[in-house]
Amino acid sequence: MAESSKGPHLLVVEDDSELSTSLVLYLESEGYEVTLAEDGTTGQEEATRLPGYDLIVLDAKLPDRNGFEVLRRAREDGVRTPVLMLTGLGDHEHKIRGFQVGADDYLTKPFETEELVARIDALLRREAEVNEEGGVFEVGGLRVNLDTEDVTRDDEPVDLTDLEYSLLAYLLRRRGRTATREQILRDVWDLPAEVETRTIDRHVNALRDVMDGSDEDSWPIQSVYGIGYKLEGATHSAPAEEEAA
Repeated sequence: MAESSKGPHLLVVEDDSELSTSLVLYLESEGYEVTLAEDGTTGQEEATRLPGYDLIVLDAKLPDRNGFEVLRRAREDGVRTPVLMLTGLGDHEHKIRGFQVGADDYLTKPFETEELVARIDALLRREAEVNEEGGVFEVGGLRVNLDTEDVTRDDEPVDLTDLEYSLLAYLLRRRGRTATREQILRDVWDLPAEVETRTIDRHVNALRDVMDGSDEDSWPIQSVYGIGYKLEGATHSAPAEEEAA
């Protein structure tokens, strides 16, 4: 995988060499970092590789394994990266199939590169908005106000370190989706992916200690083997402004 850059890192899975070449050149000229995979097997390997990509552009028709199958398997493996599917199949049935296996958006060939970039930017903005989400949540016996950064249990304050709180807030904003250890290091710790990740495990265990659940099956923070963690069972209890009223 290419070295990290300032722009979002995209995975393009496309077997048409003429189209893929033009896409890579155009996207790179727009400031993206791009990795190309030209078949389904390689695309799936890259989609689940760590650290994760910011967005995946996935062709539906690929040699050896179609894009629908690639996406289905990636989602089953815990990959929650936004996915924009490309296809020459314009009928409604194939669009529904794409969304059913976890696509976030759909673009039918032929398309204008400007529209592709507009859709990519929209998906990335939506992802960023999710990461900045506020409000009050209940999870694992805790009440977490993301706006005031208060954490309570049975109306009593819960003493968390700054990093423990940051990790909890990060997982809450990505609730139901897998966060890789590398993403956590980058987004929470502001450290490169090569840094030892056991410190994440220690902070996860510290959070589990103050939450409901006594084993892996009942912990709100679930381990995703070989990838990272995801938080399950969180619910909005009230908008933050109502809490202050």
